[in-house]
Amino acid sequence: MKKISFNLRHAVFYMLVLLPFALLQYACSPALVSGSYHDPNSYSEAIYGEIAKRTFGYEGPHRNPLIVIHGFLGARLKDMEKNENIWGNFSYSEMSKGGKFARLAHPMEIGKPLRLLKNDVKPVSLLEKSAIEFMGLGFDVDNYDRLILMLQQAGYVPNHAPLPQGKNFFSLFIFYYDWRRDISENAVELENFIQQKKMYLQERYASLYGAMNYPVKFDIIAHSMGGLLARYYLLYGGTLLPDDETRSIPISWKGAENIEKVVMVGTPNAGYVDTLLELNRGLQLVAASPIYPKALIGTFVSYYQMFPDASGNRVVYDDTNEPVDYYSEKTWIKYNWGILDPAQDAWLKMLLPNAAGAQERRAIAIDHLRKCLMRARQFKRAMLPRKSPPKPEHLDFFLIAGDAVLTNHTLLVDSKTGALKVKKQDTGDGKVTSTSATFDLRGERVWKWYIDSPISWSGVYFFQGGHMGIMNSNVFASNLSFLLTTLPPGDFRKGGVNRK
Repeated sequence: MKKISFNLRHAVFYMLVLLPFALLQYACSPALVSGSYHDPNSYSEAIYGEIAKRTFGYEGPHRNPLIVIHGFLGARLKDMEKNENIWGNFSYSEMSKGGKFARLAHPMEIGKPLRLLKNDVKPVSLLEKSAIEFMGLGFDVDNYDRLILMLQQAGYVPNHAPLPQGKNFFSLFIFYYDWRRDISENAVELENFIQQKKMYLQERYASLYGAMNYPVKFDIIAHSMGGLLARYYLLYGGTLLPDDETRSIPISWKGAENIEKVVMVGTPNAGYVDTLLELNRGLQLVAASPIYPKALIGTFVSYYQMFPDASGNRVVYDDTNEPVDYYSEKTWIKYNWGILDPAQDAWLKMLLPNAAGAQERRAIAIDHLRKCLMRARQFKRAMLPRKSPPKPEHLDFFLIAGDAVLTNHTLLVDSKTGALKVKKQDTGDGKVTSTSATFDLRGERVWKWYIDSPISWSGVYFFQGGHMGIMNSNVFASNLSFLLTTLPPGDFRKGGVNRK
């Protein structure tokens, strides 16, 4: 028998010849091939399994209906008297001239509490997309449309569209609110909203399942400032902050009677320093767009309620490194910050057409600033009380936050001029730092190896995205769908409740 010589050249030849046949066999017989232990790929989309699909398709009282709460700037505003859009459709020329600013501003008047200062502008819908017009060209910018679509794909039925065939009731409710106003005012509106939807669902459950007066519980997903609104509501229900700053309201967890899960997304639980920067420089929504003047945005009460917590030394003087008291009107008057800048008087004249002159306009502005700062101090104390009863066992707090964008963390204030500049940045979503979202109270002076937060988190998840972009990730969709549709409530997981 002739001996066959086998060398490297032969090995390469046979490999090239046999490889296509091996690949063909793999493609034709996948059941015969085990999964890879070493697959290095990451995948852009989830493949939802049969159990997940069946869960998404469930309709009944055992899945909580869902409330979506948008963030700051996130609702379309309309002048109901003139039937005219005030916020949501953005024209470059209109923004430059400020023709709608007087109506967009929160009303100001000496002698009236904030809750009584109202105009004809009301929220009318979620700002799913922003319509932009520039030099005759129009285009849309995504806001919350992808979030709503993702929730629909998870089986929720939104009530702002006709009821789909085969569905018996709505299960997704969007709470749109006037984001200019005091957050506690909107908590009162949220309570009314929840009671209305609760009655609707109880009627449907009674008709469909014979379940009379069913104890409906909701879940909430809240973006940015919406998370602050949700948390205030859970603590105090539909209770307005008192007009007297010396009075406080006790924590009752009244709102938690209606809620089981809260998912906060990019919420500034410890505030964010860009509020101070914007109130002193103006608000620019996107690069190259006109700047909304500080006289206008300085009327928005909610802006001040999102200030960074005073205890965090997030705003300090440049020469002493001592903290700046930005909750005091004296600081604002001393440096002519924000709405008090004399250079803003032309805009104030537009906002206050009935004022006699610059002196009266400034007096009205100082009065409004005083009210806003008082509300901010009250709100901060309410959200971080010295003593708080433990949260109800059934209630879960979840957080989804960003950790991939350098985000303003600390500001320096020129002690002579009051000019502000950024001293330090930290990880976040470009607007809210990760530590503000988690409400982590650890700092340079006090250190623990574990999180120190007044919020008892059931879960915290970090994603690599911007303040709005966090919600555009398919990983976000997979995790949120599981939290809302599959993970049982806290008391159920702990074995405290028998639910049939």
